[in-house]
Amino acid sequence: MARTPFATPGALIVVCSDGYFDVFPPTARRSNDKPAYRGALAELGSTVRGSDDRLSVRPDSPLLDQAVCDWSTLHGAAAVRGDMGLGRNGIKV
Repeated sequence: MARTPFATPGALIVVCSDGYFDVFPPTARRSNDKPAYRGALAELGSTVRGSDDRLSVRPDSPLLDQAVCDWSTLHGAAAVRGDMGLGRNGIKV
């Protein structure tokens, strides 16, 4: 399982190759901080999600970078504020 961080202006997004991503505030964080939001890779778009709901591109792929930046532009600040609900598991993360 690979975890790749992406620093965007609105959020720090950590993508996991197992099929989800975590959203944190863009400020410095500790390793044990809980994410403000946990999303499914499907939210990032079909270009990065395989049929098994896992990451279908390499973690350093420009496609993944673009998908994360696009999602963060649209949803990053709302996810950090807690406006996007409970996340992919339906429980508070």
